[in-house]
Amino acid sequence: MPKDGKRALQETRKQSVRRAREQRQERILYYVLGGIAAVVLIVIGIGYYQENIGKLNAPIAVVNGKEISARAYQQSMRLTGGSLLSQLDQINQNLAQMQTDASLAFLRDYLVQQQNQVVSQLVGLPRTQLEQIIDDELIRQAATQRGITISAEEIDEEIEQQFGYARATRTPTAGPSPTATNTATPTRTPTITPTATPSPSPTGTITPTTPTVTPTPAPTSEPGPTPTPMTLQGFQDQKKKYLDSLSKNAQVSESEFRRLIETLLLRQKLQAEISKTVPTVEEQIEARHILLKTMDEAIAVQERLKKGEDFTKLAQELSQDPGSKASGGDLGWFGRGQMVKEFEDAAFALQPNQISQPISTTFGVHILQVVTRDPNRALDPSALSAKQNVEFSNWLQKVRGEAKVERYFQQQFVPKEIANAIAQITSGQ
Repeated sequence: MPKDGKRALQETRKQSVRRAREQRQERILYYVLGGIAAVVLIVIGIGYYQENIGKLNAPIAVVNGKEISARAYQQSMRLTGGSLLSQLDQINQNLAQMQTDASLAFLRDYLVQQQNQVVSQLVGLPRTQLEQIIDDELIRQAATQRGITISAEEIDEEIEQQFGYARATRTPTAGPSPTATNTATPTRTPTITPTATPSPSPTGTITPTTPTVTPTPAPTSEPGPTPTPMTLQGFQDQKKKYLDSLSKNAQVSESEFRRLIETLLLRQKLQAEISKTVPTVEEQIEARHILLKTMDEAIAVQERLKKGEDFTKLAQELSQDPGSKASGGDLGWFGRGQMVKEFEDAAFALQPNQISQPISTTFGVHILQVVTRDPNRALDPSALSAKQNVEFSNWLQKVRGEAKVERYFQQQFVPKEIANAIAQITSGQ
């Protein structure tokens, strides 16, 4: 009972009903607001998923039923695009340093040509990089069909070579002496030390710099210092720094980086396999020529040759070919497919010591003499490599034509930083 002696006011039935109704309305309001908040969160979540996860997991291409994700495309774009942007930045810096030096005009023109090439590559990169990863998938599929594989050890060795790290030769572990048998003594295989190559430079916003070396005068000529081999710790440090840069600038993890190396090695092995059919010898001729501007000049030279004048001396005197004039018109050895058709047809129709009629090409008018023919001359390494590259390129083109490829390219798949850089370049052209 209250101290003041008054009885507490009792709630009337009407008030009780009204209070219950208000509480019920409040609960409904809370439910509605909670539902709206949940819907908003769901919408935001769906948008985030579509933008950051769903879009990246969507296929940008399907190659013989195998999907290539937009994520893989973006990683490839960032790696290649970052490298091109670094090249372009370095070229621009070099151009800025030599703008006022007239003596460097030739070098400046060369750099401008390089600049235009890199810009062209960047502008076309969104489409060309898509075709590149499609080719990579075709190569993977072909390698699988042929049983070509790459081991983890091979990937490790390739990464080490790219960083210029050479493993130490393993020392055999001492063990029990084997029992003598009548088996042949195995031939020891020498350990091959990988050739040091430049360390891969991080992509993205990192700009390569060229260190300035100040020579120290010496009183006598002495051999320079021997480069210090990279230590295991040094290699591991550089590798970690590079992988951290890849993760930050290209969103490429170590496992994904290893897969890129695996693709490179699969291409090399597959090309070696396909190139086995390329002949290592071919018919070649050794020839020389005199290049003249007009047919009348060529006819005049031909008359002098008929009178017994020396071909070599006439070439040194009259030829318009700066590459061969000093050597008497000597062109060295060449096979089919290396010269323009008119010149090649005439050359391979001649026997040793024969001299051709005047031959008109886009370069001028030629008088040609074959010195020697060899039906089975071994290809030099550069020529063999070029033919192997052509063979692989022809094979890849055929595989492309036979493959079932579906492309789902959208501009939104291009990484924003690469798209912005391309837009900035094209707007300034």
